[in-house]
Amino acid sequence: MSSESNRVSNLERRQSRAALRDALPAVVALVASEALVASLELDADSNRWHLVVSLIPLLPAAWLGWVQLRSLRRSDEFQRIAQLEAMSVGFAAAMFVALTGGLLEAADVGSSTQFLQLTFIVGILCWVATLSIRLRR
Repeated sequence: MSSESNRVSNLERRQSRAALRDALPAVVALVASEALVASLELDADSNRWHLVVSLIPLLPAAWLGWVQLRSLRRSDEFQRIAQLEAMSVGFAAAMFVALTGGLLEAADVGSSTQFLQLTFIVGILCWVATLSIRLRR
């Protein structure tokens, strides 16, 4: 392979910087809001606002969805196909973990909260890993 085929174009570099500029504040907001909710130890019996406060992390999560949409709009056809394939792998992994969690929950092993968190984490990790493998030159 020649060195030219390994080089990243200026457009790809600009797209990556723009995606990072969009995503970084949203990730920081998500981590901060999750830390806030976790630190408050909300109790439904003693705090009538617990539901509203518990849902605060959905705002930066929606922001990250918007970031993903902007990133897809900036991408070329090859990158969009790679994203679709990576999302498909992430979705399949999340469904498998959700099914496994449901079966284990039915057998009284573990908790649904843990399985829900694992489903999200595994789905995202598989999506990101697949995308990085797929886009590697």
